[in-house]
Amino acid sequence: MAPYTPQRRPRFFYGWVVVAGGFLNQVLNSGLGYQGFGTFLLHLEREFGWSKAQLAAARSLMQIENGLMGPVEGVLIDKFGPQKIMQGGMFLFGIGLILLSYIQTLWHYYAVFWVVAIGMGFGGYLVTIVAINLWFRRRRTLAFSISTLGLGVGGILVIPLLVWAQQTVGWREAAFASGLATWAIGIPAGFLLKGAPEQYGLKPDGESPNQSENADIAKPSGSQEMGPETHFTLGEALRTPAYWLIGLGHSSSLLVISTVSVHQFAHMEQGMGISPHFAALMVGVMNAINMIGRLSGGILGDRFEKRYLCVVGTLGTGLSMIVFALASSMSGALLYASVYGFFWGLRGPLVESLRADYFGREHYGTIAGTSSLVTMPSSVLSPVFAGYLADVLGNYIAAFLILGIGCALGSTVFLFVRPPKQPNTFQKQ
Repeated sequence: MAPYTPQRRPRFFYGWVVVAGGFLNQVLNSGLGYQGFGTFLLHLEREFGWSKAQLAAARSLMQIENGLMGPVEGVLIDKFGPQKIMQGGMFLFGIGLILLSYIQTLWHYYAVFWVVAIGMGFGGYLVTIVAINLWFRRRRTLAFSISTLGLGVGGILVIPLLVWAQQTVGWREAAFASGLATWAIGIPAGFLLKGAPEQYGLKPDGESPNQSENADIAKPSGSQEMGPETHFTLGEALRTPAYWLIGLGHSSSLLVISTVSVHQFAHMEQGMGISPHFAALMVGVMNAINMIGRLSGGILGDRFEKRYLCVVGTLGTGLSMIVFALASSMSGALLYASVYGFFWGLRGPLVESLRADYFGREHYGTIAGTSSLVTMPSSVLSPVFAGYLADVLGNYIAAFLILGIGCALGSTVFLFVRPPKQPNTFQKQ
């Protein structure tokens, strides 16, 4: 039966429910995955005697999977919709965390994190942004920023709870419980990520279904108005400089983000002499400020030129790593947490929204997923590089300085990003 098509704008726009589902997704992926991973590192080092480089290699395996499987994930999301893909990913993510509680050897550890990586890949950030991009256009950056507030909430609520569980009942028990929590929350949240609004007789942003599709949407002063929507195919996107420049700019920020997610606890505890509980508190502060940064990026990004804001966010991220390298006290840790938290948050929704503005909604999953091949080298190599230098030199200072400077210099790439020429074959008349 054909879907009912209303003639008036609905009072409540379902796109915000999609944002809520993405928010829950990011809470789990941040608190138990990207940031939570680092809380297990010192426990594994103490119990098994593995080096920091060996432990960080698991994160690199995760990034290799994200890079190689990103195109596949994007195609499947575009083909089958975000709902089923997220639920399957969360199921695998939970299995991986449960298996982590049983590891005995280094190859067990790598195998388990390969499962975790696949689960987080199919049930993580990409599926969230694709789902939201289907439902939003005019308020896309704000929607992205609200959903990714879950990254901060995961750091504020989940990581302290995870550290407490590791200290109280043991890291194995904490890993097992994390897997069960992923199933209990993540799989039901997947039901919220419905497909494109057009399937339900709606339009992006809750616009009236009978509104002219080519009508420009008024924007505040100082920003570009949105004209007729254009949909790039993957092949068309690959032939534009914008695709590659956005990927390179994103790669520079991952030099810091990928490294911090693995090594920040080890640096604070071993390099700065900070207790595990205070380190967890600093990460909580960082994530609280990260939420302010994300909201700032969401509000500013829908009003001002996104590529310039991306420069600011990426530059600040690099500078925060330099601050972290030179910090030697609790006040230094607090400064790092504040600077990194804000600029990491500011940059996050802007990069994906910029890509969506340029390439449209129809093939966004495939385009965004394939871009992971561009970002993979920096996200794979930087944590291992930092771990190797820490093993050799006895601290993270040199590695953090090098990566921070590299990130700051890479921010300039966004200055050269320009809107791509519209592909006439896909421009709606």
